[in-house]
Amino acid sequence: MNKIDKFYEVKNLFQCPLCGKKMRFHAGGLVCKKEHRFDISARGYVNFLRRDRALKGYDVSFFQSRSRFFAAGFYDHIAEAVSRQAAEAAPGGVVLDAGCGEGFYALRLFQKLQDTGAQLLAFDIAKDAIKQAAGHGEPVKWMVADLTDIPLKDGVVDCLLNIYTPANYDQFRRVLRKDGILIKVVPGKNHMIQLREAAGEAIRSGEYSNAEVLDYFCRNFTLLSQTSLSRTMPVDPEQLSDLLHMTPVLFDVDLEKTDFSGIREITVEGELLVGRA
Repeated sequence: MNKIDKFYEVKNLFQCPLCGKKMRFHAGGLVCKKEHRFDISARGYVNFLRRDRALKGYDVSFFQSRSRFFAAGFYDHIAEAVSRQAAEAAPGGVVLDAGCGEGFYALRLFQKLQDTGAQLLAFDIAKDAIKQAAGHGEPVKWMVADLTDIPLKDGVVDCLLNIYTPANYDQFRRVLRKDGILIKVVPGKNHMIQLREAAGEAIRSGEYSNAEVLDYFCRNFTLLSQTSLSRTMPVDPEQLSDLLHMTPVLFDVDLEKTDFSGIREITVEGELLVGRA
């Protein structure tokens, strides 16, 4: 199956983000009844945005740095826990990665789902991220789309992932089936603590707390389980450089005026939340 035809098998899941009408697969694209058309790129993704929405800091170099840092294994414990949970929640079902970035978690999950008949879709608002993700070749259905208007019909998703990225719980409830599962990971108290200590007063927030994020989750979804995931690994200068250029923790920090040279290890910590609407 080529990179365009892979969308044929999930064509009935989509709705037009412009008018809400159902869509059909036609001549290498997705078209709704009002003839709004979204072509599928030869790279294997479909862009549902009428114009690119550049996000500060989230450019090509950001996602390249993040990809290299992920490849070094710092987030493997997060990816493994998420993949295991999703595979249990939706065997053979429809899984959506909302805010997938360059596809690290979706690609890891595909390895677990490829023999189950499950359909894996993933989207991000950053076109640069999706172009990079689509270059891997696996039959994940990649999309450039807006979190505030997910281009899927109501109640078609069995399991939705939202990993270290903003949530839109109204949209999540809309696209999830009645008994669908949401898997979300939020930063733990010690996440990137070495960077925050080095940045000191320059960082946008001092001591990190995820209490408000957890409370917001519980006000929108019934919390089924919460698991703490933490790993501290040695970091070399090249890996540290990639990290400094890919973490939103430092978006408001002048890297030239802050000394990170003493950092020898990095803690990646998250709270894995599993919920049902």
